[in-house]
Amino acid sequence: MPNPTLELVEPPTAEDSRLLLDGVRSFNRDRTGNEGPRTVAYFLRDEQRRIIGGVQGMLWGRSTHVDVLWVDENHRGQGHGANLMSAVENYGVEHGHPLMYLETASFQALPFYEGLGYQIFGELPEISKGHSLYFLKKEIIALSE
Repeated sequence: MPNPTLELVEPPTAEDSRLLLDGVRSFNRDRTGNEGPRTVAYFLRDEQRRIIGGVQGMLWGRSTHVDVLWVDENHRGQGHGANLMSAVENYGVEHGHPLMYLETASFQALPFYEGLGYQIFGELPEISKGHSLYFLKKEIIALSE
């Protein structure tokens, strides 16, 4: 069998990236019995139906990973971020994914997430000069339990 070659591709094609992801997800499914992650999102729209905010997460196992939360700067400070987080948290709990987790940088929204009950469980200092990346989690206990 010939030796494989190492090739740098910057950026990789969507097809090649998908092949890697599918390989990992197949391995994970074989080991855990869980299907691959499922993406969910809530969007905040203005009167013209333009997206002015949203939250997107990935459901897998018993977890919900919040990939992104964003609110347009003209609409911040009005509770939209908290409402979006509450919506994705409730969805996760209702569908058996009560362990929420996410990442945020020190210049982003650490106090916001801590105010929602998220706790730091890890930190990568100097992810960018003068900034840390924080890993946060929140276990949501359903009221019916």
